[in-house]
Amino acid sequence: MEMKQQQQHNPKSSNKLRRRRDSSKPWSELPSDLLNSVFERLGFADSRRVESVCRSWYSVARRCLAKKQNPWLIILPDEDDKIENHWCTLYNPEENGKLYRMRADVFEFANSCCLATCGNWLLMADHWSDLYILNLFTHEWIYLPPVDSQVGTTKVERTTSRGQFCISNENDEPHHRPRKFKGINMVLHSPAFWIDEQTKEYVVLWGLGKWCLVYSKKGDTFWSQIQIPQGYFADVSQMVYKDDKLYYLLLNRRTGGCIKIFDFSREIPHETFHCGVAVDPSLLHPVTTTSDSWRIRRTKLVVTVSGDVLKVEQLFKCEQRVKLWSFRVYKVCSSDFYNKHDEKVDSLGDEAMLLDLGITVLANDDIVGFKRNSIYFNDIWYEKKTTQICVFNLETQEMEDPLHKFVCSSEQQLARARWFLPSNFKQT
Repeated sequence: MEMKQQQQHNPKSSNKLRRRRDSSKPWSELPSDLLNSVFERLGFADSRRVESVCRSWYSVARRCLAKKQNPWLIILPDEDDKIENHWCTLYNPEENGKLYRMRADVFEFANSCCLATCGNWLLMADHWSDLYILNLFTHEWIYLPPVDSQVGTTKVERTTSRGQFCISNENDEPHHRPRKFKGINMVLHSPAFWIDEQTKEYVVLWGLGKWCLVYSKKGDTFWSQIQIPQGYFADVSQMVYKDDKLYYLLLNRRTGGCIKIFDFSREIPHETFHCGVAVDPSLLHPVTTTSDSWRIRRTKLVVTVSGDVLKVEQLFKCEQRVKLWSFRVYKVCSSDFYNKHDEKVDSLGDEAMLLDLGITVLANDDIVGFKRNSIYFNDIWYEKKTTQICVFNLETQEMEDPLHKFVCSSEQQLARARWFLPSNFKQT
């Protein structure tokens, strides 16, 4: 009774007691709007961590669509490495080069090869040359139609159960000739795919020989073909799929090159853009490590965040057994497709280029671990069994210190490194 009277006559003490009670309120009862505003600013790793705090945080995190998207690198195990073949390595630049290890035996990574990535998903081919896509974090599998299930003038025949093929085309000159290929990598050229995290709608695409590109969508039991005109038979082809559009680069040492854009938003894709591309014959031949003058190592097709199409020439030379790299970047066409003349690009602005994925990503102050106006690519040293993430600064036109260096157990494992963009998705 005395205490009640004292509280009534001492409002400061009453307010202090009320603040103490409020401060003891559990974190799990924070308003969902407040949690959402915080969670959407987190990277993929931190988003996974907040899900494990409590049920309410997990519920909010699974409904939150993160605004940040930081590229990661995955190195798959080598089947010849008996010790490491049950693990794959994940590298997150945002966490100051922190490495994660994930058990890979559930995916049978050692018995498969990764052909392309899209978000959390990988396009895989096993030893029997069967194709499937899988989610790295949820362990979901989606099997694709057999490679030889083709609808079109190009015929593919599986000659052995271990993935050898015979390919022929009715329009092949001088007469109809089957061509034998050993291994799935000799059949598929520059594969790309897209998948919706919620609906699992997908489209998978790849070039088949010099004659056509093929694609398959969810629900298909076969591969449809888009024939390439004979004048554009490709010695080298590259694909980037973004926002329902396929960006397709074809290079031919005799006829030059071209870029085609196909719209896949409709039931039947159709070509919406075409332009020629100058080709340096040297890029179609292997570059020797003894070259002391700049040569084009490869030409890549890159699509920016805004949809501009870039032609990127990667230059290479050796000086005193040291490899040197440089780049030339040209805008082939803008997102509105009216600018059809090559225009030299000196800056990517607040974007960074992932050369191997053929895209750019935002690299402003909110994106930790990636520098703006820079090109990221992998440099493989087969002699030293190492691969390192290299950074070329477009502003200074110089190489910077490597982001990270990996020591691999074999040459095969060096080629099993892939960039991917881990993504959170909103559940409904």
